Amino acid sequence: MIQKVSDNAGVAPVTDLTQKTATTKTHRQTPFGDVMVDELSTPNVAGIFLGGRSHARRAQATVAATTAQTAVAATTAQTAVAARRAPAAAVASTVNAAVAAPDSQAADSSSAPTAQSVFGSQPWLTAPTGNNPDGTQFGYNPIYFATPQTAQQIAAMVGGQVVEQNAIAANGAMRQQVPNEMIQLSNGSVVNAGLIADFYDHGYPQYYIDMLIQNEIRGA
Repeated sequence: MIQKVSDNAGVAPVTDLTQKTATTKTHRQTPFGDVMVDELSTPNVAGIFLGGRSHARRAQATVAATTAQTAVAATTAQTAVAARRAPAAAVASTVNAAVAAPDSQAADSSSAPTAQSVFGSQPWLTAPTGNNPDGTQFGYNPIYFATPQTAQQIAAMVGGQVVEQNAIAANGAMRQQVPNEMIQLSNGSVVNAGLIADFYDHGYPQYYIDMLIQNEIRGA
């Protein structure tokens, strides 16, 4: 309950003091002027007019702080997720690069040598034949029968000389109609020129063909 100060006009000082003690009324300043406040029945007037605004400001500050904390937490969570994903992405990227990269030593198939590019349009005999015991003929696989020109090129490559032999049917009832072009190496062993020419007929890169030729020479 709020009562104006002017209501106490005309009351004797002693009586007025007694009333203040008995009724627990106190003098307060408010935005509307000075008033007498009964503390037992009226809330803090200053709190009503001043504290309310403080509470509102504190509530706004609390909301702002909570919003900021939520934003920081979300950013932290996103950063953690990105950190977990980074190694997987790096591994994926590394794996994708390894699959896409060609062999550093191998050329692609379009640049690999061919038998025709090295020995000409006809590296082997077209249709080498042999005779059966009854006189009938049969065909041999041409890769065993290099042409004389192909054999000369291979002899120059491996450091040998060309010799002609019936390397497939040397003895027995079956006879070759044409001999094999062979390369005699410096150690006396021989290799089939047609088989070496065939190394160039599979799309292999040159480094791999060279390895196959060396293996053929060492195994002879």
